[in-house]
Amino acid sequence: MPNPDPFGSFDFEQLRKMLQQMGLGDADQLNLEELLAQVARMQQSGQGLMFGMTNADRDPEAAWRTTLTAAKQLASEAGADPELRPEERAAVVDAERLAQAWLSPQTTFPETGRPARAITRSAWLDETGDGWRAGIEPIIDGLAEALKRGTVDDAGGELEPMGKLLAPMMKQSASLIYRDRLKRELARVAGDILTGTEIGFNLLGSPGVVILPANVAQFTQDLDASDRDVTLFLLLREAARQRLFHHVAWLSPQLSALLGHFAREITIDFDAIASQFQPENLQNLSIEDVVAVGESVRGSFFQPASTPTQIEILQRLEVLLALVEGWVDHVVGRATAPWMPNAPQLEEVLHRRRASATPVSSVFAELLGLDLRPRLVRDAKNLWAAVEHHRGAEGRDAVWRHPDLPPPAGHLAHPQSLAARAPRSDERADD
Repeated sequence: MPNPDPFGSFDFEQLRKMLQQMGLGDADQLNLEELLAQVARMQQSGQGLMFGMTNADRDPEAAWRTTLTAAKQLASEAGADPELRPEERAAVVDAERLAQAWLSPQTTFPETGRPARAITRSAWLDETGDGWRAGIEPIIDGLAEALKRGTVDDAGGELEPMGKLLAPMMKQSASLIYRDRLKRELARVAGDILTGTEIGFNLLGSPGVVILPANVAQFTQDLDASDRDVTLFLLLREAARQRLFHHVAWLSPQLSALLGHFAREITIDFDAIASQFQPENLQNLSIEDVVAVGESVRGSFFQPASTPTQIEILQRLEVLLALVEGWVDHVVGRATAPWMPNAPQLEEVLHRRRASATPVSSVFAELLGLDLRPRLVRDAKNLWAAVEHHRGAEGRDAVWRHPDLPPPAGHLAHPQSLAARAPRSDERADD
């Protein structure tokens, strides 16, 4: 037998007045029972709630294309992105050949065989689009589901029926909110990133060395070093990182899996949002107030990692990213020692850049609430140096042969504990 009053004992009169105060209709003309019944019929027909949303917003392919296009537009508005001249491209190719020649004696990982390329900011967004999408869409889905669950869970008692009706709309709204943030963050990173994988992940989908001359020129303006030295040093780092990603087959999938797992554990800080709505102000709440609340809680949109699972994932991500960057620091330091006297100063400049609040260093905090600590990189560099001292370059690189072999966090602070240990048989084995 159907429930004669499917919306329970909810006080429609009070909601009528609130909606009128928010500019959503005439209290005397608005029939909320009919409105909610219509919403239910829309959900049953598959239409759902689409307040201000287009069909494209609900199509993942179209939504992603729109997000990427918007990011490119914002990036172009933030600064000039000139087409590269042939001589600029040729200079990058020549410098990368020199970088590879310096690197080869210092690592057992060979060149990837792909030519170096200079690209624009817009091209970087295009080429990393699929990589961003693979990493970000699970986050959007997890965030949307969390907001949907929160809508239903928080609407207990007499508000539960309305919570269930609003939940699909909240899920769609979460996707729109996140994509709005995403386009802005992608635009900021595109205007800041120096090389293809500086972010720590290989989102390019290819092992070629990539550099963004417009961003490098901006970066070198206040440095006491020649543009040529800075470009060569950046290409050394990018080439080393690409060798590692290319020849350690499990590395990129492992980083992506950890990122996806962390994303699935995200929770929304509903308390931070609710705390912005003071009970005495609800009667005069306006759309502008709601927008202002949204802006004020941007930094609290995600709760800090707090569950044992979240903390474990965060630690594994931090350690693995630190091991990658520490290996790059160590190998590039070895490669530049005979040839580039100012390499230690350039490395310190990049360390300070990594520790500062640049778009590249803060993108994971902005998009995930994930704060990666740069100090671990220095510990990781010391660890790789200690391993090489005891085992040689071949034994150092052999640690990457299996995902179970790279050391856990405890070894970063005490590198000799790993370096002095005899290598396991699978570290000595050939690929």
